[in-house]
Amino acid sequence: MSNLFLALRNIFRNKRRTLITFSAIVSGISAIVVFGGFIEFSFQGLKESTIRTQLGHMQIHKEGFTENGTANPGDYLIEDPERVEDELASIDALETVTRRLTFSGLASTGETTINANVIGVMPGREGGFNDFETITRGFQLGPDDTEGGILGQELAQSLGVEPGDFVMIMTTTHDGVINAIEFEVIGIARTGSEDFDSVFIKLPISLVQQALNTDAVESLLVLFDPEADETATRAAVVDAMDRTGLDLEYRWWEDIAGFYQNVVALYNGIFGVFSIIISLVVLFSIANTLSMSVFERIREIGTLRAIGSPRLSVMRMFLAEGLAIGILGGLLGIGIGILLAVVINIAGGIPMPPPPGQTVGFDALIVIDPGIVAYAFALTVGASVVSSLYPAIVASRLRIVEALQHS
Repeated sequence: MSNLFLALRNIFRNKRRTLITFSAIVSGISAIVVFGGFIEFSFQGLKESTIRTQLGHMQIHKEGFTENGTANPGDYLIEDPERVEDELASIDALETVTRRLTFSGLASTGETTINANVIGVMPGREGGFNDFETITRGFQLGPDDTEGGILGQELAQSLGVEPGDFVMIMTTTHDGVINAIEFEVIGIARTGSEDFDSVFIKLPISLVQQALNTDAVESLLVLFDPEADETATRAAVVDAMDRTGLDLEYRWWEDIAGFYQNVVALYNGIFGVFSIIISLVVLFSIANTLSMSVFERIREIGTLRAIGSPRLSVMRMFLAEGLAIGILGGLLGIGIGILLAVVINIAGGIPMPPPPGQTVGFDALIVIDPGIVAYAFALTVGASVVSSLYPAIVASRLRIVEALQHS
């Protein structure tokens, strides 16, 4: 404690130099807090849009679907989805469980024909999956809609259709028979993904089963309650699946969200490089400050050594000064970073252009994440201790006579 008190007095002996050092540390640490909060906000937004637009937290299939379902989809359908749903119904932490059946086909208006990916859904259970789907014209599918469908905005534009028009879809059933269905366009939607909006058609699952001539479903999508403990809910869902006695397999959302994983890896890489740069700035700033301090206090160090202070005590004194700079600079940087984050959030966020492959921009907020704050503080203190090692070693090795004769 006495070393830290003495260190605090020493680091403010040259106030101008100390102020410059603290400015460099505070700028770097506050930048880490704000940039880290921006990345965390991006991760949270991308995770929610990925889960609630397409994947759910979990997908349940017939065993073998992942390996062979693409080549032979008809052989890997769940024939008895009610049995699985009955077991899952006992879990309060689930927001919804819904069914999916998909196929690719040709969407035609008579004049224009385009490839499309058709998704069969249960409109009455889709509330949680529609959060990131904006209906630009017409209406969303309702529980009573059995003959209508939703088109992606880009696909509707290519086909030249509006709500009230009819579209025919041709496909092949799982038995290899060519089949066709017709539906009325009741809404046109935008999900934010231009590629997805260029191909997707959403229909009631009964209409898709009619097109494929089956009563089975391809998968069950499970959406967790936002307030639920995700780890405990996952365990409960797996236990429920085991109780069904059916041959099933499941995939968690992160296992099939390749785009999300790539974005997380990219952002984490950028954040790592940014942190290294900030660490170097902190390291050289403190090393420079302490080296100058050692140079200015050579006679003082010689005096301390002459009255009996051991080398280790001198070394400990400069290490304590580096530690004090790191702690004070880290706390100031975190405080200013949090203040900046609050100001940005109150102002409505930072307007961002649409990400690659997306059609809609967004206002980025800054998440004040305790993990990032702790990381920034640990980074500062660690860099401070490391940077003070060399000046401390130099000070402890000064010869007493030469130090006392220094002018």
